[in-house]
Amino acid sequence: MGRILNLLISILVLSCSTPKEIKTMVISPNSENTIIFSLDDKGQLFYAVNSINTKFIKSSALGFELKNQSLKNDFEILSSEIKSERSEWKTVWGQREVVKNSFNQLTLHLKQKNSGILIDVLAKSFDDGVAFRYVFPEQENLKDFVITDELTEFNFADDYKAWWNFADYDNYEKVYYNSPISKIGDSLQFFRRPDKEERANMANTPTTIEVNDSLVISIHEANLTDYAGMNLLNTQEGSKLKAHLTPWLNGDLVRASTPFQSPWRTIQIAKNAGDLVESDLIMNLNPPCAYDDTSWIETYKYIGIWWELHIGKSAWAEKTQFGRPIKRPHGANTKNAKYHIDFASKHGIPDVLIEGWDKGWDDMEGSWTGYGIFDWKTPTDDFDIEEVSKYGRKKGVRMMMYHETISDIDHYEPAMDELYQMCKDLGMKTVKVGYTGDVNYDYNKKTYKQHHHGQYMVRHYKKMIQKAAEYQLLIVNHEPIKFTGEQRTYPNIMAREGARGQEYNAWSVGNSPEHGVVLPFTRILGGPIDYTPGIFKTDLPDKDWSDKKFRVRSTICKQLAYYLTMYSPIQMAADLPENYEGNDAFQFIKDVPTNWSKSKVLNAKIGDYYTVVRQERGTENWYLGSISDENERTFNIDLSFLSEGKNYEATIYEDGREADWETNPHAFIITKKQITSRDTLKIKLAKGGGQAIAFKVK
Repeated sequence: MGRILNLLISILVLSCSTPKEIKTMVISPNSENTIIFSLDDKGQLFYAVNSINTKFIKSSALGFELKNQSLKNDFEILSSEIKSERSEWKTVWGQREVVKNSFNQLTLHLKQKNSGILIDVLAKSFDDGVAFRYVFPEQENLKDFVITDELTEFNFADDYKAWWNFADYDNYEKVYYNSPISKIGDSLQFFRRPDKEERANMANTPTTIEVNDSLVISIHEANLTDYAGMNLLNTQEGSKLKAHLTPWLNGDLVRASTPFQSPWRTIQIAKNAGDLVESDLIMNLNPPCAYDDTSWIETYKYIGIWWELHIGKSAWAEKTQFGRPIKRPHGANTKNAKYHIDFASKHGIPDVLIEGWDKGWDDMEGSWTGYGIFDWKTPTDDFDIEEVSKYGRKKGVRMMMYHETISDIDHYEPAMDELYQMCKDLGMKTVKVGYTGDVNYDYNKKTYKQHHHGQYMVRHYKKMIQKAAEYQLLIVNHEPIKFTGEQRTYPNIMAREGARGQEYNAWSVGNSPEHGVVLPFTRILGGPIDYTPGIFKTDLPDKDWSDKKFRVRSTICKQLAYYLTMYSPIQMAADLPENYEGNDAFQFIKDVPTNWSKSKVLNAKIGDYYTVVRQERGTENWYLGSISDENERTFNIDLSFLSEGKNYEATIYEDGREADWETNPHAFIITKKQITSRDTLKIKLAKGGGQAIAFKVK
């Protein structure tokens, strides 16, 4: 009866009415999600969100403070408009080939009575969430302006459980915590690194919240363009969070001219954690693909001179690195590059990433200092880039270029045309671009100019992607701005790091077994991650600068499962080639695709376990990845996702009987079974373990 009543309300809201009627709510096509707007007696706009019978966001403020003008109160609603869309679109690459885009949209036209300033609020209600944005029309009363505060609130009805990490204006590489909303950013209860700009009482987005056993939501943003990245401030007023934008260094948040629009403020809504992962809301709120021709865009796997640098086998620089003499050989030398090319060619891997190939690493003096220490085109004395590229072409292998910009935007941005032309001339397909260090650091004045997550760098990251597309180059971005669904518009942005990744296992206390079972429900909701999975030798060499023991806290089979659970269209086989040679588990890495026609989450609990299956694009083959935290688990998997009437051979990579991430991480068993869609498969995961399965049609 309740669903029928909601449907009748939805029809009423969307029906034709008199021109003077003001509509202030919009309901999703399935009649489950509703966003409602209201004005208080001071003329301030508020919103609330319901899902089915649960109002989980109660009355929450909207508005802005501008330099010299408040856009908080004194508003009236002039008119409203309702429209609907039921469509679908095809991805260039992705977790599914076809994305459904169905929503109802409400537009509120508002006017501030005293100033005459006009502002619109657009709200969309989808079956998988709601979103709203601010639009400043072109107008005489407001032309150039500066936002000094965005007043958007997320005022929760109760102190629900949240999964979050500390906000940082320059870095997302953080540990995730779970706590009541009221404890988000609590630097007394949770470890915070104040020297790294981590902000007390503030979280990054996506922040994911478990409302109850049948309602999980995530707060994020979509289509972040020419705006500052949003953080969530714990107002310490019950369970109320507020938008907090990353500033320019002078305190401005956003500099704008009308017409102008904000990113979408998004609230993904799901009945469980798995449904949250399957949501396409963030991408649907971005414009369609900007490129007429996408035939040059491809997905694939790569290896590289990378992990050996992190574990200390070799070094980025030739003589000194980070202010200390180097006792290890320089990794990116011609001989080592050819060795990696030979391995890639032998195993059908098309790209080899080579880090540390250019001059400049020796001059970093213990920190990322000064302008112009890299020119991004001059090789080190022991690396012949022309010879390596030519050798790779003979072997059918490309070099993946690495540009460590050290966030020297003043020099990198003007050089992009020359550098990307160089990459294209050398036959490269992908450029990995890193942004360590402070943005435009001035070594003489010991200061920097901007933040990574502010409007200045949001503009740069977009410009970098667009410029790469002019040369038909793909981008893998480290130290990035967060993904907000722009892979739909610019599908040459293949993956972004933006998380505490695999390398933290090599030179810190490492990532907990739980960490990999949190990322799919937080960071990866925004877009693909470059987590660099596939580490087989999990006990790592001792460091000459530390007495700590370093290790990867997972089993080999969990590393295999990451190729499904850590979604990316461009995946690295990150371990050393010698650790793959002769290891039968490497076959799964070689086999697992990077582009999918369908994806389905079979079970999930944030921080505990996650099982996903994906269908290879263009075939009826399926692949399964299942991972656990520090606990062992057993599941019965219904195989009805397989094509009916087809016979499959399942190649199963499972943790060995005594496998354990801590005591026996390398034990695994490979078995083959003949199965159909009518079967059920029992899988067992070790502590910190996983399972990977290839289902191939016979």
